[in-house]
Amino acid sequence: MHVDTQASATGAVQRQPRWRGGLILLAALIVVGAAGWGLWLRFGPRPGPQYGVPVNGVAPVADFELDSTLGKPLALSDFADRYTVLYFGYTTCPDICPTTLADLGKAEQLMGAAAERMQVIFITVDPERDTPQRMRDYLAYFSPNFIGLSGSLEDTERIASQLGVVYEKRYHSDSATDYLMDHTATVIVLDPQRRPQIIFPYGVTGEQMASDLLAVIR
Repeated sequence: MHVDTQASATGAVQRQPRWRGGLILLAALIVVGAAGWGLWLRFGPRPGPQYGVPVNGVAPVADFELDSTLGKPLALSDFADRYTVLYFGYTTCPDICPTTLADLGKAEQLMGAAAERMQVIFITVDPERDTPQRMRDYLAYFSPNFIGLSGSLEDTERIASQLGVVYEKRYHSDSATDYLMDHTATVIVLDPQRRPQIIFPYGVTGEQMASDLLAVIR
């Protein structure tokens, strides 16, 4: 068997088996590999959304402040510790809005404790009719945690446009109050830094939303 020789402090020759150095190298590689695996688990790729459209926005949405169903003005930056789930709609919407809000309520229930890390925000596109009190009563049907926001016509248009949301009145008679609102029906998810992460098209179910939201939040 081949051995390495090494002079000791006393001048004697010590013989050390070559396999001992190999074991030390192997142990070092195991330690380094374990550390690398731990870093990958912490910072490596995560499963992306399967049902929504991933956005992975870099630029944050501009902050804004509107009247709220909590009885005080709220800014988007007030939710910097949570993912915000934005939906633009109105309380007299006959079908799309209640369906989407019901799906969001279902997603919130399915997410369990993880739902505490998100906030669903309903922004009315019909501020002329949707008062904070009216929105509060409406949103209570879907979840006690949902928050409604309303602002002036100018503020609503400005906020909607930066998020790619469009809407317009569609009159059914000569009455100024007899109208519906055609509007974008997507749900927009922002991370705590207000960067867009996912867009849910209309029709994504509560179960599917919960799955994608959990993947992003975790």
